[in-house]
Amino acid sequence: MAEKQLNKRGAKPLAQAEPVVQDLDAEKLAERSQELVTLGEHQSEVVDQFGDGLPWHPDHYENAIRGELRRGCEAFLRAGRYLVVARECATHGDWQGMLERLSIEPRQAQRMMEAARRVSMLPNASHATHLVAATKTQSRLIELLSLPEEQFTELAEQGETGGLSLDDVETMSRAELRAAIRDARADLEAKDQRITKLSDDLNKAEEKTAKAQKKWKKATPDEQSQELLTQLELATSQVRLAIATGSEEAGFSGAVIALMQHAEQHDLNVDEQVAGIIASLINDLRLVRDHQEVGVTVIHDRRLADWKREG
Repeated sequence: MAEKQLNKRGAKPLAQAEPVVQDLDAEKLAERSQELVTLGEHQSEVVDQFGDGLPWHPDHYENAIRGELRRGCEAFLRAGRYLVVARECATHGDWQGMLERLSIEPRQAQRMMEAARRVSMLPNASHATHLVAATKTQSRLIELLSLPEEQFTELAEQGETGGLSLDDVETMSRAELRAAIRDARADLEAKDQRITKLSDDLNKAEEKTAKAQKKWKKATPDEQSQELLTQLELATSQVRLAIATGSEEAGFSGAVIALMQHAEQHDLNVDEQVAGIIASLINDLRLVRDHQEVGVTVIHDRRLADWKREG
C-alpha cells in the first residue's frame, strides 16, 4: 500500500552520490616529497652535530634542556646545542611552546644557540675546553659573544685578541669584561680602517698609474721626453735632499760631519771608514754614468763653470 502511494506521488529513488576525489598533481607531490626528504636530512645532520646522541623528540629535548639549565657553563652550552636541534626540528608552534614552558625568552635562546654554534666551530676541542674553563659562568660567555667571530676564535685559539687575554677573563667583573671587549672591538675596527685605507690608497695609485699610462701612450715623443726629464729631476732632488750638502745636521752630510766631529773630540780615527762610504757613493754614480744606455760625458765643476760662462 505504501509502495503504491509512493508511486502516485512520483517519488523516485535518489541516484548514488559520486565520490569527490581531488586530482593529485604528480609533479607537485614529487616536489613536496623531495622537500620532506631534504628537511629530514638537514634535521638528521643537526641532531648528529648538536644532539650529543639524543634522538629528536620534543619531550626528550625539553626535559634535557630543563636539566642542563640548572647546572654550570658546560651545561649551558649543552642546553644551547639542544636548542639548536629543537629550533631546526620542531614546528613553529612546538618551538614557541617549548620556550614558554622552559621560561626562556627568545633573545636568551638565540644567545644560547649562538654560544653553542661558536664553540662547536672551534677547530680544536682543547681550545673549547680552555675557553669554557676561563669563562666559568654563562654570563661571561654571553659577554664574549659581543666579539666578532674572528676575534672570538682568536681568543680561544691564541689566548688573546686585541689586548684581551683569556687568562684575565676569569678574574674580571662583568663590567670590566664588557669594557675590555669594547677595547678589543675598537682595536679590530682600527685595524679594519687601516686596511681599508691601504686598500683605497692602492686602488687610487692603480687608477693614477692607469691614467698616466693612458696619457703616456697619447703623448708625442717630445712630450714623453719632457716627462722623463721631469722624473729625472725629481729623483735628483730626492738624492740631494738625502745628502743634504752643506748641512751639519741633516741627511748624509750631517751624519758624516757628526761622526768626524765626534772622532776629533775623542781622538779617534774613522777616516778610512768614512772615505770608503763616500767612495762607494761616488762609485754608484759612476756606474750610472758608465751604463751602456747612458753614455754621456760628465763635465767637472771647473769645466762646467767655464762652459756656462762661454754659453
